[in-house]
Amino acid sequence: MTTTPRTAAVIVASTRAAAGIYEDRSGPIAVDFLRRMGFDTPDATVVADAEIGAAVRAALARRPAVLLTSGGTGISPDDATVEAVTPFIDRELPGVVHAFYAHGAQHVPTAVLSRAVAGMAGSTFVMTLPGSTGGVRDGCTVLEPILEHIVELAHGTAAHPKPDPDYVAAQTGQVVGGVVTDAPLDPEALAADAVTQAMGALVRFDGIVRNHDHGDPVAALTYEAHPSAEVELTRVLTEVAAVHPVRIGAAHRVGPVPIGELAFVVVAAAAHRGDAFTACQAAADRVKAEVPIWKEQTMADGTTEWVGLNG
Repeated sequence: MTTTPRTAAVIVASTRAAAGIYEDRSGPIAVDFLRRMGFDTPDATVVADAEIGAAVRAALARRPAVLLTSGGTGISPDDATVEAVTPFIDRELPGVVHAFYAHGAQHVPTAVLSRAVAGMAGSTFVMTLPGSTGGVRDGCTVLEPILEHIVELAHGTAAHPKPDPDYVAAQTGQVVGGVVTDAPLDPEALAADAVTQAMGALVRFDGIVRNHDHGDPVAALTYEAHPSAEVELTRVLTEVAAVHPVRIGAAHRVGPVPIGELAFVVVAAAAHRGDAFTACQAAADRVKAEVPIWKEQTMADGTTEWVGLNG
């Protein structure tokens, strides 16, 4: 019996989430990723750690093309996902795991403590991801440019396309703008600078000021930036462009930004959609983590709080 090439499944191993103590947030990230990649993917199945083995067996019996798990990859006695998945894998893909570790360690040194495993269970690609939302996002970022090819290889449908013309490479790997400004942002102008006739995809992230934070209503918001913020923004974009074949730009607003208005934008243009998606997300995540821009929130009750300040 063969797999169904365009189906996928996600299993979350979390005893507390399965008991309803808290709402799982990692599974939906993996599900959304697989759906965006074109796989027919039901909502994540959430099980207690002790039930992960049975859940994996049941999922593989349905022969999905892809099975991703979240949770149970740590070193505590209850973490049993790797032990449950490994017996089903008959061809390991250690390079995928190494890429996952390398990507995660750029931002979180403890990412290497995840006991990830990836490989083929028959014709099903399986990978175990951490239970954190960041760990799942890292895994999806690594899989984005290769997952389609893995599935094609597993089903004997992989094509060997001709490489892009040389002029595509000459136009990519470039930063088209990086600015920190107190003026309203103009994402259309940034996108226009990113797109050329050689680009086949444009991905844009819009960061919009919302009227709540961690369940509390927000009345107003003001951004402040360190004098080095624009330099750091450009550095991040340059480093992303150095490893992804894209034309990329970003802008961040400072000062008072009304609720509902654009505070942060990233655009990434590439010849192929996978590169644009991956670079745009990588840049957005890194700007948030590395560029010294903070926000002061005025809550509905009149109190204020700073977000993003590190001691």
